[in-house]
Amino acid sequence: MKRKAWNRAEVWASLRGGLAAVVWLAAAQAIGAQGPAENPAAACAAKNQADAATVGKYLFKAYKSDDGACLEVTTGGKVVYSQSVDSYETYTLGQPGDAQENIPEIANGTDVTGRGQLDMIVSLFTGGAHCCTTHWVFELQPEFKLLAILNDADDDLEHFDRDRKDGRNNYITPDWTFGYWPTCFACSPSEVVTLRWVDDAKGGGFHLALGKMQTPAPTQAEWNKELSAAQKDVNASNADDIGRTMWQTVLNLLYTGHSDLAWKFVDELGPKAQQKPLPSLADFCGVLKQSPYWPDLEPTLKGTPAACANAPAKKAE
Repeated sequence: MKRKAWNRAEVWASLRGGLAAVVWLAAAQAIGAQGPAENPAAACAAKNQADAATVGKYLFKAYKSDDGACLEVTTGGKVVYSQSVDSYETYTLGQPGDAQENIPEIANGTDVTGRGQLDMIVSLFTGGAHCCTTHWVFELQPEFKLLAILNDADDDLEHFDRDRKDGRNNYITPDWTFGYWPTCFACSPSEVVTLRWVDDAKGGGFHLALGKMQTPAPTQAEWNKELSAAQKDVNASNADDIGRTMWQTVLNLLYTGHSDLAWKFVDELGPKAQQKPLPSLADFCGVLKQSPYWPDLEPTLKGTPAACANAPAKKAE
């Protein structure tokens, strides 16, 4: 995935054709899908097998039919994991490459966490309205476990990508916490984020790799261009577009290591930029605090204005 130093989120928006998603991250938790299979036994019947992959001593099988979709993992003929969902959904074993979307193939068994063990990626595409993809990461050594679940909500381009500098795998996904904020889906600011597995006292999880997301500060020409675009929407009290000009820029700066410039950008747009019908800095920060990445992002912010620091967390409306 190619990303600009200034507006990373524009790249994701162009790939998604303007669609947005609310993305959250969980580790080994249940996920929300379209629905369970009405007849799990039929969904997992041998005649409905669509794909299979052996990694180490484990056999992963994906099934697909009018009875539903099924994922089954066995070893030595014993089932160690099984899940079935309705027929709108589809399981994919591993990460196939997609040259058009710049998504690399990840070989089954690749260590995608850096823990030095065999891993297996499985994804589920839900289909239907508000379609989404969820990625499971299974660790196969020293014992079988579902290590993490990455729920990509309404999006389907999230993927693992090997870092060329250190060889570790990153997970690339958008943060669509601001979906439908401040007025509509297409008006929402977003950000492409890079995640990495981090071991911790809670068992570990995927966290922001902020060092991989840092970019140079915008040039004066870039700054003036973004400021001019946002100022036009401020002057027109354009609540529909302000999310993709003013607040998109602020979000970019926060995620790429320039929180001081983010606050400066808000200040230079003047008090009218936060007057109704436009959202305020407190409104923006309240939604940002709902992001699954806020616990990783917050400690990196410098000179946070009181209006932001004291804003209560609230969902995008």
